[in-house]
Amino acid sequence: MTPARLDFHTYEELKERARRVLPPVLFEDMVNGTGRSRTARANETAFDRVDLVPRAAVGWPERSLRTTVLGAEVSMPVLVSPLGALRLVHPDGARGAVAAAGRAGTVAAVSMMCGHPVADVAPAAAGPVWQQVYLSHGYERCAQVIGEARRYGYHALAVTVDCPVSPKKPLGLKVSPSAVLRFGPQLARRPRWTARFLRDGAELAAANEAMGPRKKQTALWSDMGWLKEQWNGPLVVKGVVTADDARRAVDSGADAVVVSNHGGMSLDGAPATVSVLQDVVAAVGSRTEVYLDGGVRQGSDVVRALALGARAVMIGRPALLGLGLAGTAGAEAVLEMFRHQLDVALAMVGVRSVHDLDASFARAPEAWHAPEVVGV
Repeated sequence: MTPARLDFHTYEELKERARRVLPPVLFEDMVNGTGRSRTARANETAFDRVDLVPRAAVGWPERSLRTTVLGAEVSMPVLVSPLGALRLVHPDGARGAVAAAGRAGTVAAVSMMCGHPVADVAPAAAGPVWQQVYLSHGYERCAQVIGEARRYGYHALAVTVDCPVSPKKPLGLKVSPSAVLRFGPQLARRPRWTARFLRDGAELAAANEAMGPRKKQTALWSDMGWLKEQWNGPLVVKGVVTADDARRAVDSGADAVVVSNHGGMSLDGAPATVSVLQDVVAAVGSRTEVYLDGGVRQGSDVVRALALGARAVMIGRPALLGLGLAGTAGAEAVLEMFRHQLDVALAMVGVRSVHDLDASFARAPEAWHAPEVVGV
């Protein structure tokens, strides 16, 4: 049973609780995107433009949320996105995200920039784990991370392709005299968070140092063969928003694609992910699994995404805020909130299983079907 202090019912309530726990500078960095945060906001508001079309006089006493992703059975089509700097948010970090996802019966994807080495995260896994990688620290470092993930039996490799440069300046929140001078008043107002941060800060700094200097910023299509060779397992390409790029991903060896704009944390002005989902599904949905990442804030958003063709969704900020609020328990509470909301939404639209959803249950704006962008 979820502890009463974590019994939040909406993303907005979760967000407000996390605001009261985290230092303002960290909270604002977590919830905002780059630039004016246009894309970060659009990811959420675009879901409001998709009408759900329920079936009347239909009642199923029980609904099934179960499905599979890349052949692995999950209890619901809600996965945890790979999130950088998780250990900065809470010492549980990626270990907490992985443990929470395992207990919830779903998948967690772990960023190579989470602040924990693979060997530190793997023992917490109780379900399928995907290792996310960049090529930002060069081929040698990437190969080391992939090799560690392979040794620990991770299920899939996810490569992010939508950040050719670092989108934000470093926050600068670290255990140092300069940081204390800069953020001291904020940290003093959050003594419990600050005490955890100070205890873990030295290890976090060492983990970040171990990553080494940046050498290259993004994977190219020509790198996919190398990644497949290093991994020898399912490859997920995360960060496509056009049908053309989705086809390139599949042609380059992707076993699944994630429609994602980095949660609005890369290019401010990129389209909302749900607005391009149908175009990507039409292009590659018969050849591979398509997941959606960005703006999913409640169970009815999951229904919208599945009805428009996604196999599953990935949640980033909700999991991040839950972790910041209460570590592993907070992340687990977020997943249980989504489970309850999704079950209610299925009952309301009148289906027995997530597999019964199709385009007849959602009405998206026709304006979203613009001429296809062809890459150069």
